Formats: sequence, structure tokens, C-alpha cells
Amino acid sequence: MKKTCATVARTLLSFISLRRFGKDKKPSGEGKGKCMSTSSTKKAAAKKPEILRHYTSIENLFKILDSGYLLLGDPEKWEDKNDSAALQAFGRLNGNGTKTRVVCFLDGEESIYHWQFHAPKGCCISFDRNEILEQAKGSHFLHDKIEYKKSITAAELNELILKPKGIEKIPFLKRSQFQCEGEYRIIWFGTGEVPKIHFKREAIINITLSPEIAEINLKNLGDYLKKKYRKKIQLSRVLELPEWIRIFENLGKRNPKKRKT
Repeated sequence: MKKTCATVARTLLSFISLRRFGKDKKPSGEGKGKCMSTSSTKKAAAKKPEILRHYTSIENLFKILDSGYLLLGDPEKWEDKNDSAALQAFGRLNGNGTKTRVVCFLDGEESIYHWQFHAPKGCCISFDRNEILEQAKGSHFLHDKIEYKKSITAAELNELILKPKGIEKIPFLKRSQFQCEGEYRIIWFGTGEVPKIHFKREAIINITLSPEIAEINLKNLGDYLKKKYRKKIQLSRVLELPEWIRIFENLGKRNPKKRKT
């Protein structure tokens, strides 16, 4: 009898130790005019898609790959009660019984903060931004970058909600202590069944493992993902980048030229 994904996930997680290891460029605008040179055509074809990064556990990675969708979470269950309060207020402003659900991403480069706080022994799934946002269309969806605020007053909020689309800004306000997150979020609000963010497997650009996962597990997990899902993985080098280390290891080893006096 074949192992279930949950069993495989647990088996792979059992291999994980505390051993530590260890730019996506936004595509530029296309050239004007009807004709493009061969080199320009090649550059256009090589352009990388814009990315939204989603940090999660290894167990959830398997669930996401098997289901082909991302779940929208309930902010009432969040550890950050400040953020939760803002989202609950947004729900009330849209009428009694309105539910608010959220899925969060990083809109930017990885940092050690994201690994330690969001996925210490997990992974980061890099999605094609356009493919994901295509699934968040409709009157009950909102998506935007977070606006980080050092402080806010009741008067400021009351003034904000009186402005056109001012209420829609409420769920994107967060305390400045979290600014390093560089968060981008998708929000659904309504009274019906909570939808899911579906995606094609091709929308996954790459999968990166936490630097806290031992490198030996990169092969174990990599072989399984490649065989079942045809997806390759890489190990985050945020804590150990060979090229960076090599430069410093070579520093001072060669005889420096004597300075002229």
C-alpha cells in the first residue's frame, strides 16, 4: 500500500535537523515599435515573471501541491492581535456577518526574518504573481501591499473610511514593527462559502527550503518532489552563500603588493 502524502511529509520531516546552511528582477517594459531585433526577442523571452513568495511548512507544501489551491486563513486565529483587530473591523464595516479571510505573501527578497518567523523548518513557494492575482478578481476580493504605520488615531480612521474606497484600505494597515515583512495580501470578504485561490502547477516558479534544513534532506525531498510533482527545489543560502564565503576566505591569502613609501 502506497504511503499517503501526509505520511511522506512526516517521514521527510523526521530527517530534518537543526543544522544551518546558508534577485528576482522585475521585467522591464518592452521596446517600442513593431520590429524587434533577434537579441531583443531573446531578452523578452528570457524575462522572469514577477514573484509573490508564500512561506509555509513542509506538510502544507504537500497539501498545496496535491490540491492545487491556497487556503484563505481566518485572521481571528492570528498571533498578531493588532492585525486581527483591523481585519475584524473591516468585516464589521461591510455589514454584520461578513467574514474576512486572508492569504499572505512576501513581495520582495527573502530575509532571515521570514525563515525564522514564518517557516523555520519549512519552505518558500515562489508563485507567478500574475497567475495568482488572476484568481483574486471580483467584488469580494481585494489585494494590495501592506501600509505600515507607526501609530494611528480613531480620528484618522474615521476620516479614512469617509473617503472613496477608504474602507478598502483598512485591512491593509499594519504596525510599523512588521515593516520588514514586505507583505502583500489577498483578502476575501463576504457571507457565503469561503473560496480558494486555485492555480496551475506551472504558476509555481520554484520551491526553496529553509536554511535550517540539513542539506542531506534536500536530496530526499528533491527526489520525491521531482518524481511526483515534477518540481525542483533549492536550499536557501541566506545563512551560507558559498560565493560570499569564498571571497572572504581568499582575502589576505595572496601576497599583497607593497605600498610605495
